[in-house]
Amino acid sequence: MIHRPSLNRRRFVSGAGALLALPALAVGRAGRVLAQQPGAPAAGPVANPYRELGAIAAEAERLGLSVPRISAGVQGGTDFDQVMPGIVDFIDNIEASARTSTATPAEVESLLDRTSELLQRLHRAERSRADRDPTSELAGTSGRPTFDSVRQSYVQLFNSCTVRDQYASQVGWHVGKLTEASNRAQYDKVAVEVCAPWYFIGIIHAMEASFDFRAHLHNGDTLKAKTVQVPKGRPLVWNPPTDWVSSANDAIRFDGFADQPDWSLARVLYNWEGYNGWRSRTLHNINTPYLWSYSNHYSRGKYVADGVWDGSAVSKQCGAAVMLKALVDRGVIGQPA
Repeated sequence: MIHRPSLNRRRFVSGAGALLALPALAVGRAGRVLAQQPGAPAAGPVANPYRELGAIAAEAERLGLSVPRISAGVQGGTDFDQVMPGIVDFIDNIEASARTSTATPAEVESLLDRTSELLQRLHRAERSRADRDPTSELAGTSGRPTFDSVRQSYVQLFNSCTVRDQYASQVGWHVGKLTEASNRAQYDKVAVEVCAPWYFIGIIHAMEASFDFRAHLHNGDTLKAKTVQVPKGRPLVWNPPTDWVSSANDAIRFDGFADQPDWSLARVLYNWEGYNGWRSRTLHNINTPYLWSYSNHYSRGKYVADGVWDGSAVSKQCGAAVMLKALVDRGVIGQPA
C-alpha cells in the first residue's frame, strides 16, 4: 500500500484582510536577490511576497474563491522554502474553488496569472541557472564527467542519503505534490510521449518550475512566450500559451533524455545533474544542491546569480535525489536498479 505523507495543513491566515494587515516583514534573501536577477518581469522585485499574495487573496475573496492555505512546516519569513509552498497551495485552492464560484473564467485566469508570475519571480531568485554553460547548445554538457566515472558514487550517496530533521515536513510536502492525482496525470502524459519515468519528469518540474503548470519545464519561464533563460527560445515552434505537456515534451527531448534505454538509479541522477549543469561539482568540488539539498550530503555553497558563486549560501530547494529517495522510502516507487 502507498502511504501518502501527512501534511497537517492549517489555515494560512483567517482571511485575506488579515494577510494584508500583516506588518511589513524584514526583506529576506529571496526579496534581496529578486532585484538582482536578469530577465525579471516588468512588474519588478518583490520586497514582501506575503503582501503581494495578500492583495491577490483579497481579490479572490471578493470573487468568492478560496483564500490561501499553507503547509504546517512553513513558519513565515521570506525565504524561498517558506514562501513557495504557500503560493503553490494558493494556486491549487483557486483552481479547486473556481468550479463552484460565480467568478468568471477570465477573472480566475487573471488571478492565476498574477500568482504564477509571483511564483516564477521567487523561483528565479532562488534557482540560478549558472550551473549550466550558456555557450553550449546542450548547456548541461560543459565539463561533463563520464558516466562510468561517477556511477558508483551516485549509488553510494543515494543509499546513504538521509533527510536533515529540519526539512522533514518540506520533503513530505514535495512528495505530496508529486503524487497528487492531477499532477501525476500530467507527468504520465509526458512520460508516455518521451518514454521516461513519470517521477523523472515530475521532479524536474519541482526543480525548474516549483510545480507551476503555467511555466516551461525547461527553466520555469512563463508559457506565454518562448523561453528567455537558458535554454533560450524553446520550443522552437510555440503559439502561446499552449499546453504544458507539449512544452515539457520539448524540454525532455532538447536535453536528449527521450527514448533512453537506461533508467537505472545512477543514470537518473546523472541525467538530473546534467540537466542543471556540472559546475558545482567541477569548479567547487561539492555535491550539487540540485541533487542533495536538504540531505546529509549537502551543507552549503550555491550560485546566487549568473556567474556568482557564494560558498556560504545555502540552497532553499529540496534536492532532486532527496525527492527520489523519499518516493522510494514511502513505497510510492521501487528503487531504480
